[in-house]
Amino acid sequence: MKTFTQMKNDAAAYCGLYPDAPEMIKLVNDINTGAKLFQSAARRYWTESERQTNLVAGQQYYQFPSDMLRVTSVKVKIGERYSPIIPTGGEEWDSLNGWPQQGSPQYFCIKGPDVIGLYPTPGASVDSGLLVTFEPRIVDMAIEDITPTVKVTEGSNVVESTAGDSFNKHLTNNCWFKTTDGSDGNWYKVAKYIDDHHIQLDNYYQGPSELSVQAVIGQSPQFPEEYHDAPVYYACQQFFVGRKDLESASFFGQQFDKLMNEYRRVYGNPLTSGAINRTGVSRGIGRVFPGILRG
Repeated sequence: MKTFTQMKNDAAAYCGLYPDAPEMIKLVNDINTGAKLFQSAARRYWTESERQTNLVAGQQYYQFPSDMLRVTSVKVKIGERYSPIIPTGGEEWDSLNGWPQQGSPQYFCIKGPDVIGLYPTPGASVDSGLLVTFEPRIVDMAIEDITPTVKVTEGSNVVESTAGDSFNKHLTNNCWFKTTDGSDGNWYKVAKYIDDHHIQLDNYYQGPSELSVQAVIGQSPQFPEEYHDAPVYYACQQFFVGRKDLESASFFGQQFDKLMNEYRRVYGNPLTSGAINRTGVSRGIGRVFPGILRG
């Protein structure tokens, strides 16, 4: 896995720059642009989010948070179950609304970047009656790595800082934790900031308990780690295009495209799944992104 700081350092090295060079401002912007282009190349099923809201009698349109990018499914609550409704738009949506009705919604339409319309208009108010599954917008990376000395306990998901090191609330923004002494090679996502000296991981620490061990916490892209070089390649391509070094720009562009094509092949198919059947064959195509098993 590459963190934001590691990506910056790699890009600087490829481009022959110091990490604090003025050109790094543009390079960092291009790293974030490259991450967004890359992450949008395939259906990011493992990053899906859900939002619920109340259905309100007589209200046809509902606004969701601005992090909604692409809607996967919309369901309405009927009794104790959520039932999917049908996507529509354009002339079909206009035709439906030519005959206003109230009742249980059967169709939805995306109206603008974060507004969903329902038809028929709900005839009754239902608590948590609307459930939308969607792919969230990609957050810009800007958090530099920190290297605290920490206390870790096998089987616990709480990490305690020692030696006067402090945590901060920003570490819940797609940041990952790893000890660096080689005792445990796993990365753990930071799930919660507890206080300046305690954070909670999204899974239980699997390495041996240590009263004092060096660690690194850094922000990272949401797509699988074998593709974390892609934003670096994109940024380098843009740098060398600006320098009119077309040979170097072409090289880094080819490296970016190679990873993009591989990513689309492995993760772009909607059948790709995190499940493996009992014969050991993935129920999908290519490698799969592992799920999290909680003890």
